[in-house]
Amino acid sequence: MKIDGRIIASEIKANLTQKISGLRQKNIIPQLAVVLIGNDPSSEAYVRQKLKVGGEIGAKVTLIRLNPDDTKENLIKIVKKLNTDKSIHGIIIQRPSPIEISKVELDLLVFPQKDVDGFHPDSPFTPPIASAVLKILMYVQKDLHNSLDITFNDWFKKQEVLVIGRGETAGKPIAETLNKLSNNITIAHSQTADLKNVCLASDIIITCVGRPNVVQHDMVSPNTLLIGVGLHQENGKLKTDYNQEEIAGKVAYYTPVPGGVGPVNVACLFENLIKSIRIDFK
Repeated sequence: MKIDGRIIASEIKANLTQKISGLRQKNIIPQLAVVLIGNDPSSEAYVRQKLKVGGEIGAKVTLIRLNPDDTKENLIKIVKKLNTDKSIHGIIIQRPSPIEISKVELDLLVFPQKDVDGFHPDSPFTPPIASAVLKILMYVQKDLHNSLDITFNDWFKKQEVLVIGRGETAGKPIAETLNKLSNNITIAHSQTADLKNVCLASDIIITCVGRPNVVQHDMVSPNTLLIGVGLHQENGKLKTDYNQEEIAGKVAYYTPVPGGVGPVNVACLFENLIKSIRIDFK
């Protein structure tokens, strides 16, 4: 069964629209600043979605574009200005960044209370990509058990979960978030031996690599829940880590591209933006 991320995202956006309407009545306009460096196709696609969703729900999204050969000093100067701008409630630096700056330094640039991407070690926000995966899992659990006889946490603790990839923007924050709910989380990477059998032993596979055919049709079972987070480009189109046509009839559930994790991820980012305004009031 194909998991329609647009349906999940639409429920989140409806709730956000209502909240933003209430904020606007108090003359508060939620504003997200997006710093985009260069023209990476995946980054461009995500930024377009952020601009689109912001318009749909009534939030303001300000895009700051930098050239890929811009300086680290200019990036720092721009983010410092955004940090002190009281009209800006959330800031993201779209990754990957072609500017030469260490990950540690990049993570610390945005003030924690405005770091709606959740990269700063003191950020109060769950990374949107991790929240998106959780919401997709909750959607599936509700579809499987449309009753109150089992909670999500009880169901999830019984699942063998595999996260493929340990990158800073997806695999790592997803695994860290899921580890807070269950001890049955396995992380696989390029050095993992016999990935096929590791996949076959898993109930839930979350692949975050960004390469074709990481998960193949003989690596899943009819009970597998497959979530594709990693993206790569083929012939001008974004694709996930598995061939959707081949995998569709082999698993119980899977997320497509487009319309899978992406819309939910963007909706969860705006959830954090609204939470940042509450933090502002404290």
